Amino acid sequence: MSGNRSQTSGFTPVGGLPDGEIPAMPWRTKPVFHGMDRQSGVTLIELIMVMVIMGILAVYVGARWQGDLSFPVKVDQLVNDIRRAQALAMSKDGNYRIENVGSDSYRIVDASGVAVDPQPTQLERVTFPTFAFTFNGRGAPVNGNAEMTTNQELQLTSGTEALTIRIIGYTGLAQRL
Repeated sequence: MSGNRSQTSGFTPVGGLPDGEIPAMPWRTKPVFHGMDRQSGVTLIELIMVMVIMGILAVYVGARWQGDLSFPVKVDQLVNDIRRAQALAMSKDGNYRIENVGSDSYRIVDASGVAVDPQPTQLERVTFPTFAFTFNGRGAPVNGNAEMTTNQELQLTSGTEALTIRIIGYTGLAQRL
């Protein structure tokens, strides 16, 4: 009594199938995906490896395509240090100045010319012209003894990129444009 079930006489012994007959298990005979047998396809490990390689390439190509991503961060650092000089002037009730030391470094000094930090702050691959911003005890930018009434701008460059910092007259607000 072997063969297809439809050709059997319909007799099934108690407890199972007739001798020699294989039970029908449609879930085992069908392919995993339509038109695909069990030996084709990709494993989860292969898929993860391809995704990791694509991620590494995307980071590398993205960084090369974008250029120097740290330039705006360095400009923000200078803006924050200008604000720091202003805050020091207000907290100590005296004049504090931020000035460049070279074409890529600057420092904060008090009224007597003593540097606040032992080493000047250097912004690698960023150049800027000669500048000095002085703040009085009220936090206002000054030129000599007179408060500045006009805005002052400082342009920084890195390669082909350029960003501008503006110091607002009267208030001394420093902002990146």
